[in-house]
Amino acid sequence: MASKIKVDQIQTADGTGTIALQNQLSGMTNLSLPTGSVLQVVTNMPNIGSHGLSTSSWTEVSSSFRQTITPIYSNSKLIIEVLFMFGGNNTSNITHFKIHDQTNGSDVELSTAGSRQGVHGSARQVDADINDVDMMYIQTVTTAGNTNARTYGFYAKNESGSSAKYYFTSASNSSALSHAKPIFKITEIKQ
Repeated sequence: MASKIKVDQIQTADGTGTIALQNQLSGMTNLSLPTGSVLQVVTNMPNIGSHGLSTSSWTEVSSSFRQTITPIYSNSKLIIEVLFMFGGNNTSNITHFKIHDQTNGSDVELSTAGSRQGVHGSARQVDADINDVDMMYIQTVTTAGNTNARTYGFYAKNESGSSAKYYFTSASNSSALSHAKPIFKITEIKQ
């Protein structure tokens, strides 16, 4: 059941004035929101199970783990975030992660430094055993550029070698171990 509050008047704390509320929100649209306002947030948090990759080529971790957004304004900032559990399988090779624009076939805001490749994150796990995992977070910020719908995907690759790396779980399937749904989130910010 919805609740309603009906009052004739609201007074200031010291009782010297009143606060008019009538029609305060009428006519309000996203055009009247100030710069920096959140216009929309879209998320994908699928229950997709364990995914193992053992490649040194950029590969999409799972096509079920994509997120689509249709920006409201072409000059909006898009904050793209990916949170996922990663199991490095106790190997010495580094794994790299990036966010990729599936619609336009391009990487999103990657940098270069010397001969290093641009990524949104990297990890190496040589800890205790094959079931070591960490929660990983990668993020990038880009300008929408237009108001066309676009879909982003999550990609990874190993530095070298053929050892499998695990996403959303660790290597072994045991009740003592864990699984976490990944989160793919895009926030549109008005500029």
